[in-house]
Amino acid sequence: MNQRSLLAGLLTMAIAMILIPVGDAIAKHLSTVSNYSAGFLAWSRFAIGSLLVAPFVLRHPSNRAEFKPAFLKQQFIRAFLISSTIVMIVKAVGLSSLSDAFGAFFIGPILAVIMAVLLLKEQASRLEWISVFLGFAGVLLVVQPSGQMSAGIPWALAAGVCYGGFLVATRWSAGNGSSQSQLAAQLMIGAIILAPLALNDLYDLGINHALTLLLMGLASVSANYLLIIALGIAGAAWLAPVIYLQVVTATVIGIFWFGDIPNALSGAGLGLIVLTGLLRVPWAEIGNKKSHNQSG
Repeated sequence: MNQRSLLAGLLTMAIAMILIPVGDAIAKHLSTVSNYSAGFLAWSRFAIGSLLVAPFVLRHPSNRAEFKPAFLKQQFIRAFLISSTIVMIVKAVGLSSLSDAFGAFFIGPILAVIMAVLLLKEQASRLEWISVFLGFAGVLLVVQPSGQMSAGIPWALAAGVCYGGFLVATRWSAGNGSSQSQLAAQLMIGAIILAPLALNDLYDLGINHALTLLLMGLASVSANYLLIIALGIAGAAWLAPVIYLQVVTATVIGIFWFGDIPNALSGAGLGLIVLTGLLRVPWAEIGNKKSHNQSG
């Protein structure tokens, strides 16, 4: 992989990770200007994503052929976990600041390392274990269990647990179907799972704030699509640290859009979580690339 491809992959991944908290910020805004429930807001993201993605994926016979029982079973597990994640993180950001919600939510990638070792029998490096402990310390500083915990924090932690399970389930199912088919199945099954939570709002409230709902859905599906593109350009090891850009973006958006300024302990916790991402950068490979370029 040359430097231009790596840069393109990192840039694409960065845009995807910025769009995720943008979508959640729009959900937070909608929760303050409308009476829509977290279930409806989460469902609308999956429904809009399905309408935008599924027609393009399913028009290819090779993609349709992948929708077999074993594939659908795996995608149901993934869709259940990610739809639960979205409902709970939307609930969390409606009750807490974006930075606090995302700080607590990032228990997910930490748990993913532990679950991958226990369930998938993967090997974790020493740096990965250090990042786990530092990340957990960062989450504790954000959550502040002995202090004044905001109402959204338990929802964010629950969302993080589901997201950690989703990451592991995604690794587990990675070889069964193309990324595009998995995304389409994830969106369609998620929309079906969440439909009962949305029906009451649809009946009582109808469709209001249609443009804002569309923007939220576009941010979410664009993030997922760009993530697939990034993984196709650069390796997962290079892209994993960029996930933590979500925390930085959520903090910046929270300050400038909602006026939510983290306190000193939360700020320190967010800093530790970002440091966790830096520890996951493959520094050895960077050194090898530099040595190779200099020798060449």
